[in-house]
Amino acid sequence: MSLRVRKVGSVGRVAKIWMTAATLLTISANIPVFAVVGNTTAPEVPVLMKRGYEQLKKKDFRSAVTTFREAVKRNVNDPLARRCLAYALLSGGDAEEALNQLILLTRLAPPGAADWCTFGEVYLIAGSYEQAEGAFQDALKLDENLFWAKCGIIRAKAMQRDFKSAYRLIAELIADTHDDKKRRYLYALRIAVRRLELTPVPEVPKMDRPDVTPEELKKNGEEPPGA
Repeated sequence: MSLRVRKVGSVGRVAKIWMTAATLLTISANIPVFAVVGNTTAPEVPVLMKRGYEQLKKKDFRSAVTTFREAVKRNVNDPLARRCLAYALLSGGDAEEALNQLILLTRLAPPGAADWCTFGEVYLIAGSYEQAEGAFQDALKLDENLFWAKCGIIRAKAMQRDFKSAYRLIAELIADTHDDKKRRYLYALRIAVRRLELTPVPEVPKMDRPDVTPEELKKNGEEPPGA
């Protein structure tokens, strides 16, 4: 999937925003983080990043945005700081600015799995459901076991009203998932898909996305094949 981010309209004007971070699900994933060669981190940045991680853990997204903005200000070429800023903005409800940060991030480093998932969430809010599905697919190309991406594809299928595919993917993922928290999330997701199926268009019930821990945004992983 190519970066077609500029085809997405102003997501800040979308009336129906059904994606919010509300579950307590903690995911185990291997999310690649790409470093910029020759980048020198300002000494204040690690302290700011640690503070921002703690704020994300507490779901204090407004404070996290402020902290990560300061980290980016201190080092505009730090991809991890910008990645975390984009995620904090998305979680705090500012999808349009999150998209802007993601675009800037792609100029620093190739998008990682977490970045593609964040793109996917922005596309869902913008109503670009096929684009969202493609973004989550790109995340799986980098990390084939990424739970966030698999659930994102299910939600994108449901938003396209391809309920047959959504139910099939949920069943397959439940069968392959042994973590109790993830299974509970999948059962809740199945109920949300059913409610959507019974809901007349264009009304859309909320379907929460899985939470992502701060550690997953900074976790080092192998570079994708061909990188």
